[in-house]
Amino acid sequence: MTHEELFEELKGLANELGIKLRFENGNFGGGYCLLREEKLLVINRRFTVPKKIRTLALGLNEYGLGNNFIRPALREAIEDEISKAARETA
Repeated sequence: MTHEELFEELKGLANELGIKLRFENGNFGGGYCLLREEKLLVINRRFTVPKKIRTLALGLNEYGLGNNFIRPALREAIEDEISKAARETA
């Protein structure tokens, strides 16, 4: 799966979970938040596609994927991004 395909799959998953995505310019990293009780994931528009994937994957994980069915390849990609982020902060 290409980066672009993975990014589209992650955006679709966010939509299925009722999480609104916002792509904004600015000096911020992005992530999951609640705004007036609306589930929102903000992604920096200037990021490369791999960095957008990481932000989206980490935000979805923070939201909690729980028992929702997620295609195995997509779940694996999310878990890979979580592992990479954990290694970088250790």
